[in-house]
Amino acid sequence: MKIAVIGAGSSYTPELVEGILKAPLPIEEVWLVDLPEGRQRVETIAALARRMARRAGKGIRFLPTEDRLEAIRGAAFVLNQFRVGLLRMRGLDERLPLRHGVVGQETTGPGGFANALRTIPVVRQIAEEVETHAPGAWLLNFTNPAGLVTQALVDLGHRRAVGLCNIPRITERMVAQAAGVPQDAVRISAFGLNHLTGTRIAIGGEDVTAQVLASGAAEAELAKSAPRAKPPEGFFASLGFLPNPYLNYFFFPQATYEHALRDALSPEGTRAQRVQVLEDALFARYRDEELDEKPPELAQRGGAYYSEVAVDAMVALSGDVPRELVLNTENRGAIAQLPGSAVVERNALVDRTGVRTVPAEEPMPPLLGALVGAVKEYELLTVQAALEGSRRKAREALLAHPLVPGTEVAQALLDDLAAANAEFWPVLR
Repeated sequence: MKIAVIGAGSSYTPELVEGILKAPLPIEEVWLVDLPEGRQRVETIAALARRMARRAGKGIRFLPTEDRLEAIRGAAFVLNQFRVGLLRMRGLDERLPLRHGVVGQETTGPGGFANALRTIPVVRQIAEEVETHAPGAWLLNFTNPAGLVTQALVDLGHRRAVGLCNIPRITERMVAQAAGVPQDAVRISAFGLNHLTGTRIAIGGEDVTAQVLASGAAEAELAKSAPRAKPPEGFFASLGFLPNPYLNYFFFPQATYEHALRDALSPEGTRAQRVQVLEDALFARYRDEELDEKPPELAQRGGAYYSEVAVDAMVALSGDVPRELVLNTENRGAIAQLPGSAVVERNALVDRTGVRTVPAEEPMPPLLGALVGAVKEYELLTVQAALEGSRRKAREALLAHPLVPGTEVAQALLDDLAAANAEFWPVLR
C-alpha cells in the first residue's frame, strides 16, 4: 500500500508517522510531498521517519519528493495537510480582521474565509490529479478550514473525499479520562459543521451530557479563548449539548475579539507567531540524529491525536466491518435542517464500500441550528466565490457570516484581504 502526504514538511508529520507505524495496514511506501522551498524541512522529516521506522522494526519506506504526481500515482490514500502561504499568511488571517473590530482566526470568520480562498484552488488541482493518477484512492483532508474545503471537493463532484478533525477524538479522550473508563466505552454523537458542532455523550449506552456540562469542561475551554468572558449562570448547562470550543467565537464575540487583540499586541504575538517559535525549536530537535521517536515537545503544537484520526479513517476504509467515526462528509439527510449535499461533521459508518452518514437521533437545538444554517450558507458562498472568481459572492459570503457586522465591514474586509492575498487568491471579478 502506498500513501501520499501533501504538505509533509509540516511539524505535525512525526505525529502522523507514529500512527502509520502502528497501523494494521500493509503500508510499504509513504511519499512525503512538499514545495521546493520546503525541501530542507521535508528531508529532515523523512530522516526522522526512517529512524522511527527502524526503532519500530518496520520496513516502511519514507520518500521525500517535490513531484506531487509521482507521489499520488497509484496511492491508496492521499492526505492533505498543507497550509497555503505558510504561517506568514496565517499571521495575516489572525491580525487583519482585528483592524475591523472582528476576531482573527485561521478557520473561523474572515481569517477562515481568506484561508479558504487560498486553499480551494490548490485542493481542486490535487483532487483532479488524484482522479487521474490514483482513481481508487481516498482523499483525506486535514487542511483547514477542513469542512469548507471538503464542501468544495463535494461540490466539484469528488465523492471519495472526507474531512478530518481531531476535536471529536480529544472530546472522547477527555470524557474517558475524567470518568475513568476505557476510551471505547465513550460514544459521542456530533452534529453540525466542522468547528461548529454540538455533541451528545454516552458512556456504556447512558447519556452523560448533562454530567459533562456540569463538570465545567465548557467553561474551561472558554477560559482559553476569552478568559474575561462572563457567561450567564447556567448558560452552558442550558444548551443540552457540549459545544465545540469554536462556538465561543459566536457566543462571546466581543470577549474573544478583545483576547485576540491583546495577544496580537503582546510581545509573544498571535498564535501564528508563537507557533513559528515552537516550530523552529521542533525542527532543531528533528535534526538530532539520535532522535528516533516523536518528541514530547510536539504536544505543544496542537493537532493532538491527528494520527489516530487519520489512521482510523484509513483502516476503516480498508476494512470489511463497518466502523463508526466522526467525519466531515455529505449530509445525505442525516441532519434534517441541512441540504443533502451539505458537508457536515457527523457520525458515519465507514468500510471499504464507502462512508454512510448516520441519521441524527434528534434535530439540532434551535440555537445551534440557526448558527449552523447561517455558517453553511457562508460556506457555500465562499466555495462559489473561490471556484468562480466572483467578487460579489465573496462579499456576500463575508456579509452572511454571523461574525461580520454589516455591509460596510464586509466590503472593507474584502478589500484588505484581497490586497493581502493577491499572491494566492483567484482573481475576483
